[in-house]
Parts: sequence; C-alpha cells; structure tokens
Amino acid sequence: MEDGKFLCNFTILDRKITYKLLPEEESVVRSAVKNITDKLAELRQRHSFKDNQQALTVVLIQFAVLLEMARNEDAAGRMIREIQSLDKQLDEYLETDVI
Repeated sequence: MEDGKFLCNFTILDRKITYKLLPEEESVVRSAVKNITDKLAELRQRHSFKDNQQALTVVLIQFAVLLEMARNEDAAGRMIREIQSLDKQLDEYLETDVI
C-alpha cells in the first residue's frame, strides 16, 4: 500500500478482523491479539458468560486496569528521576558554592 501499511488478518472469538498496520507494528499487534485470545480462553474456563461481548468486556477492563497501572508507575518513575536530578544538582551546588 502507498502509506507503507498492509492488511493483516486476525481472529478473536471466531470473528475475523482485518487490521491495517505498518510492518514494524505486526509483531506487537500479533502479540496483543494472542494476549487477548489467551485471556479470553482463561476467563471462559473459569467463568460462565452470557455471551462473547460480556467476556470481551471483562478482558477490556482487565487490560485497561493494567494500562492505568503502567501509566501511574511511569508517572511515579518520572517524578523519582526528577527528584533524584534535583537532589544531585543541590549536592553539586552545596559542594561547589557553599563550602
């Protein structure tokens, strides 16, 4: 295709999905689809769902929670790095300018 993207086919809960993506995205998307499929299979073994939409909704919530947790960890990590940087700058200032 002109934009460098190609069509890739996936199956989730017996539904065929065609997705347009860049070649470098393929492995990430395939891994995501596998994670979704695995999680659905795991949940369907442990719980009885009225329909596939209910199972997909539970999986969606679980992945959304993981995404939020990762975002919070990233934000906390950035704050820690900034505090460490400020602490280092303060130490350097105290060593060179005050002493």
